[in-house]
Amino acid sequence: MEDHALYSAPPTPLPADSSPSPSPVSVRPMSNTESTYKLSEADLPTFVKLRASNRALFTGRRNSSKLAWRTILKEMGLQGKMSAWQAMKKWDNLKNRYKELKNPPPGVTVPPESWRWFKLMDDAMEGRLEGSAKVLSITSVLTSNDDEFLPSKRPSSKRHRGVEGDEEATGSQPELLLNAYDLWGSGVTGDVVQEMESDRRDIEQERAQLDSDRALMEKEHEVLERERMVLERERAGLQRELAALDRDRAALERERASVERDRAQLDWKMAQLEKERAKLEREKIDIHRDRTNGGTSTPEEIKEVELDAEQLERRQRFLV
Repeated sequence: MEDHALYSAPPTPLPADSSPSPSPVSVRPMSNTESTYKLSEADLPTFVKLRASNRALFTGRRNSSKLAWRTILKEMGLQGKMSAWQAMKKWDNLKNRYKELKNPPPGVTVPPESWRWFKLMDDAMEGRLEGSAKVLSITSVLTSNDDEFLPSKRPSSKRHRGVEGDEEATGSQPELLLNAYDLWGSGVTGDVVQEMESDRRDIEQERAQLDSDRALMEKEHEVLERERMVLERERAGLQRELAALDRDRAALERERASVERDRAQLDWKMAQLEKERAKLEREKIDIHRDRTNGGTSTPEEIKEVELDAEQLERRQRFLV
């Protein structure tokens, strides 16, 4: 059986109005490297740094990886040269090469420095390239025209069941292009149109999801605002209570100061009374000594003693 190098349908005449009509299936070989852009040595560090700095764009949600890669390609100016799927494959190849050198199989000794991009990938995988490039947003991609980007659909070697067995037998991988306008010289294939429509639908769904998330965030923001107002009112009430407590504390401090002054005055009076008591005790001792000695006293001394006795009695009554 001959290789299916080229399948073409019989030529179909153009209609009278010269408008292209749907054609039979047209098959032509397409290599896996068709429309593949090879990153230059200057592009690759920027490619890696943008991927490392925009890790947040790869959320794992549906189509998030495609939109993130499109954003990076647009930032690099490669949106018309490289597809999102090709960019993803390039990143996967870099990661696989890095992992092979980082953790080689047992018995294999290959110095990591033998690969010139090992240091760059090691910094990227360890998180040391965070912030080394511009942080991007997918908004610019969502508002862009899909015609700016290459189709991101993965290339397949089995696009039609009619040639599946021959592909396995011959090892060749021809691709059937269901091209409604290929016979009339148009450069846009039906697969590309379908891919673009699929991408547009995916982007619309993503935009609808973003709108839904934005509405949910707005509702949460309103709830947070209400809670913040309640907290502000509670804080104002607490401030008033604290002010009242401060006034009460100041009044207590004034009362404490007054009590301290009264205590000090009482202490001074008690000290004076102690001095008077000590003086009376000394005078009582002197009188007792004079009586026991039987000594004579002058009239002045007797008068002084009598006065002292009277004063002593008055002071004792005062103390009592």
